[in-house]
This record gives sequence, structure tokens and C-alpha cells, in this order.
Amino acid sequence: MSDVTIIGMPRSNLTRTVRIACLEKEIPFAFSSHNVQPPGHPPTPELLRNNPFGKVPVLTHGQFVLYETAAICRYIDDNFPGPLLRPVHAEKAARMNQWISVAMTRLDPDIIRNFVIPMFFADDVKRRDPAFTTRMNEMTDRIRHDLSVLDAAYADGWVCGDRFTIPDMMIMPMMHYLNALPGGPEMLASAPNVANAFARFKARSSAAQTDPLLPENLLKSA
Repeated sequence: MSDVTIIGMPRSNLTRTVRIACLEKEIPFAFSSHNVQPPGHPPTPELLRNNPFGKVPVLTHGQFVLYETAAICRYIDDNFPGPLLRPVHAEKAARMNQWISVAMTRLDPDIIRNFVIPMFFADDVKRRDPAFTTRMNEMTDRIRHDLSVLDAAYADGWVCGDRFTIPDMMIMPMMHYLNALPGGPEMLASAPNVANAFARFKARSSAAQTDPLLPENLLKSA
């Protein structure tokens, strides 16, 4: 049995990131959603014991407990043998850190927190609210801008060149959710380098093994 456990929710994009990192690193791990709160509910006491901020994912490695996605991914890469998840050259390593920061502070809030989740949980009344429509249109414009910046970064295949690295493991699960929403494929099509990277991501074993299997009502959200 593995002494590495990832605690999280199967449909959390950030939980998926660290699961992908383990799979790409080729290390055995257990995945647990036990005593993790459903979306919209307060953190469980069990989760708070591992992360006082009540967020997932969390990694446990023996007695060692670690939270925050970027820290977990770097720990996995630094402490286990297997393929490197990061570039070695100093400039590319710096670029990796830049995109990790962008993914966490800009892309995740824009795409997941302020667009995908509101669209998913909005009922018919909410979707007919002009203020909600205006806000979602504003987020669409913001995401299109973000994708245009990403598109230039993906010109060489992945954000750090020709190798799939940690920031790609953060960004591509976000693209998965964006692509599932009405209008998402069109937004991705406006960034062909990102769209090509997403197609290659979907073909990876680590992506297939962590596919969140989106419910039909997400695919039909408007």
C-alpha cells in the first residue's frame, strides 16, 4: 500500500492537478474523498485537521501533511524518483514559476471560480437575471483575453517548451471545464495553440485516469 494519499474531490480541478502530477511522476498513491465536504458546504472537522483553511487538495506522506497545489506538486517532484515535472534550465524554471502563479492567481479565479462554477450552479431564474448575464459576459471577455495571452505561451507546445510540466497540469484541467460549457469550445478555438495543447492533454493517460466525468447538466448549462 502507498504511503502517499491525495485528499480531495474528484471534480476539483486542483485535486486533479496533483493526481496528474503523481501519475506523471509514476508514483503509487491513494486517493480519498472520505470526509471531504460537498461543494457549498463548510469544511469538515476531518479536513480542517489536515488543512486549517479547509481547502483541498491535501497530500499526506506518512506523517507529513502538505496543502496548497503548487507546494504539493513541487514536493512530489523533489522527493520521488521518476520523470521530472519541471524544467531544469534556470530561465525555463523561472517561467514555470511565473505560470504557476498566473494559474493560481488569475486563471483559476477567472475560469473556475467566477465563470464555470456560477454558470453551473445558476438556475433558470438566475440565468435570466440581466445583472448575472452582464457579469458572465464580462467574464467571457476577460477569459478571451487570458486565452490570448496563453496562446502565445503555448506556441512551442507547452508553456515551458516541448515538455508537459507542472503549470500545464494546472491549466489543462481548467480548459476541460471551460470546454464543457456552451461557448467554451468557441473560446478555445480562438486560441489554437491552447486548443492543440488541450487535445494532446486529453490523449495522455494521466488525463484519462483523472477525467472528472462531467454530469449532463453541466454540459447543458447556459
